[in-house]
Amino acid sequence: MALRQHPLQWIVVQAQDVEFPDMPKLWPNSAVTELVNAFRSTFPKQTRPSSRAAFLFSWNGPIFRSEFEATLDKTEDLLANHGGPFFHGEQISAADCAWAPFLERYAAQLPCLHRGLWPYDPSHWPRLGAWYEAMDAKFPAYSARIRGDEVSWRKVLAQAGYGNAGVPPDLVEEDAEHPQPSVGAWATYAANRPHVAPTPHEEVANRIVRNREALAKDAVASGVNSEDVDEGLRAVATALLEEPKCLSRRALSLATYLDDRLCVPRDLGYLPGKALRQLVRACQEA
Repeated sequence: MALRQHPLQWIVVQAQDVEFPDMPKLWPNSAVTELVNAFRSTFPKQTRPSSRAAFLFSWNGPIFRSEFEATLDKTEDLLANHGGPFFHGEQISAADCAWAPFLERYAAQLPCLHRGLWPYDPSHWPRLGAWYEAMDAKFPAYSARIRGDEVSWRKVLAQAGYGNAGVPPDLVEEDAEHPQPSVGAWATYAANRPHVAPTPHEEVANRIVRNREALAKDAVASGVNSEDVDEGLRAVATALLEEPKCLSRRALSLATYLDDRLCVPRDLGYLPGKALRQLVRACQEA
């Protein structure tokens, strides 16, 4: 069965099997091709194309909850065909590479559009829940650096251009905890990468120091008092490296700006992003 399209990413994925012959193959047989092609018949049709909020909206607004549930049901059935936890069984394949970006968005964005619609809910979609868990547990690079966070994906929906023909949709308040990778995933990811800090907190501090000039310039352009910027950057980096402590008013102003501007994974990985957001929340609530 031939692929319906041959985008560049599939050429790259197939090249991995040639370049690393001793590794488990991402594209071992035609069954993987069928799973990749099944994506097209599974996700909702006649929905607006978007790299940030794909398969969520028709041209008139969010599609019905039942259409999302049907998509999740079909995905659950596909995961059952080869025993899981991945689409082609126990090993990750090109099918997971095809589906992961969109299932990741669904996990964060569906609960924003329909209350209680959690793709990772094991009581409704146990195999899909196991897939999310396996992606985080077995691939530290994915959970530590590749996947986005719920705050960033929710923010996309609140922006004009990704919702109801350019009008942001009404979002519901979230009422469940999203599955999150463990700190151990970051340690494994950083172990063989000397350019990566050993902990998520140190990674944020490192990025602040390394990008301080650009951060300062952008903060001032965004309305942060120029007198607050240098003190704030130093204070936030220090707080991340030491025991959590309350930031001064000036430093909290800068930290809040960093939190608002942060996009995961564009700027930071999931766990470093979480470290920064937790610091800001703790200081805001103190």
